Amino acid sequence: MYTNPSNLAKTYANLLERNKDTINSVIKEYEQRELNVFVGMRKSLPRDAFPSLELEPTSASSEWYACRTQRPRFNLQFTLTVVNDNEDFGVEYISTIVTVLTEILTNPLNLQMKIVNETKWSPNWGLVDSYIMDSLVEDVTYNSNHDGTIRTAEFNVFALVLEPYPESDWNLGNRSEPTQVRQSVKPA
Repeated sequence: MYTNPSNLAKTYANLLERNKDTINSVIKEYEQRELNVFVGMRKSLPRDAFPSLELEPTSASSEWYACRTQRPRFNLQFTLTVVNDNEDFGVEYISTIVTVLTEILTNPLNLQMKIVNETKWSPNWGLVDSYIMDSLVEDVTYNSNHDGTIRTAEFNVFALVLEPYPESDWNLGNRSEPTQVRQSVKPA
């Protein structure tokens, strides 16, 4: 896995930034604030930072996809936190924001995106950008604290990335150095 998960979180943050007018128009129906997006979880946030969305990479796994290509699956947790001053609209408020966010994240136009800061060198193609090839919001969990005044929604997003190996890595029989050196054990 050669892709930096932090760059995936930044890619999603950029996507949400491009769609901030849509997101904030929904928030303004309930309160005069705007969504604040953070890459990484914060220890604490001031009250004026809410509603907030924190994007945190959580895991990565890899599999062979095709000849000379890996397909890592990266998982990210999105945590939306809102301060609810109106008890009558608390559930509706956070649910509506999550609905808009998942609509943006699962829009077919957004399932394949260029990954921020992920350009690799290939001897065959020169500088090549890396792309998210598929993604999806898998599940959403809602919660409330402090008698419903603080509400959270956590949802998991996965991203599949294709990572081809350079053709030069597959030239067998012409290496001058070993690719793996085993430790030697000397008897005492």
